[in-house]
Amino acid sequence: MTYRGIVSNGVVVLEGEKPAEGTVVEVTPVTSLPESFRDLPGFGIWRDRTDIPEDSAEAARVLGDNLMRRTDE
Repeated sequence: MTYRGIVSNGVVVLEGEKPAEGTVVEVTPVTSLPESFRDLPGFGIWRDRTDIPEDSAEAARVLGDNLMRRTDE
């Protein structure tokens, strides 16, 4: 069985069903990162946006600037 989880402060936090306490498990970290934030599953809603840059840091800056802009200007 495969358990998914994320590392938070050095502790693996499992998602969903948990193995019984004391169960020995093999941890396989994900080592490949996508080339673009648009390839990440959590960013599926952003994938088709053409109004933000491909670079994630630049995209965060643009979105932050847009958030701080007044709508009545």
